[in-house]
Amino acid sequence: MPNPLRSRLLLALAPLLALAACQDGPTGPGSYVQFAGGTEWVAVAEPVGMARADTWLRYAAPGSPARDGVRGLHAAAGRARAAGRVEEALAMEDQALLLAAGSVSRAPDPRRVLEPLAALDAWTDRARERMEHGRYPALDSAAVSVAARADSARAALSARDTSAAVLLIARGTVAARGQGPMAVGLRLLASAEARLAAGGAGQNGARARRLLAGAREGLAGGDSIRALRRAVYALQLLDAPPAAGLVDSAPAPR
Repeated sequence: MPNPLRSRLLLALAPLLALAACQDGPTGPGSYVQFAGGTEWVAVAEPVGMARADTWLRYAAPGSPARDGVRGLHAAAGRARAAGRVEEALAMEDQALLLAAGSVSRAPDPRRVLEPLAALDAWTDRARERMEHGRYPALDSAAVSVAARADSARAALSARDTSAAVLLIARGTVAARGQGPMAVGLRLLASAEARLAAGGAGQNGARARRLLAGAREGLAGGDSIRALRRAVYALQLLDAPPAAGLVDSAPAPR
């Protein structure tokens, strides 16, 4: 027997589906590339409209354990971020998003589905544009994954399976964030910290430590671009000979 809620949602979505591949509202450069520590680090910025746990939590059933679960994860993520444990905070935020998406029990407002779906398409476009200028295997893998989930979400919407579409969008969002400035900044930071821990930093070690402390502070405060630049410069310092005379700045992401 047809589900009237799903039928109404599909009718409402019909005029909007064509927009899902072209909506975008970038707030800054679409992607960033830096070379440091023998590695080219590439990140793709999140377009406006990417899904959050709050996007769908309101559509969970009243009294659903997911409501308390998401709130608990958000609170724990906030504490972790305040303590500088940004890796833990990001992981918990991803868990909250997936939990909220899996708890949807009634048809969301159409734009609550189409906007984050369009954001996945915009993110994929940014990634592909960056890959036109270089070879980035990790980014290529992420772009394939994000695009596949977006396509599957559209197929689920066409089949009137809104719950499946929402969960696919959430999974695509998590995959995209894995190549975002925050996640890439954390990997870059971990690489630089490992280099310092291994020793051999020489007279540049103290400056590198200060830069890495500032980078972690930037990540905790959400300033991922500042964090990327400081972590890159720290790695460059660790690679440089003592008399290199590097200035205290890093090249802007290109």
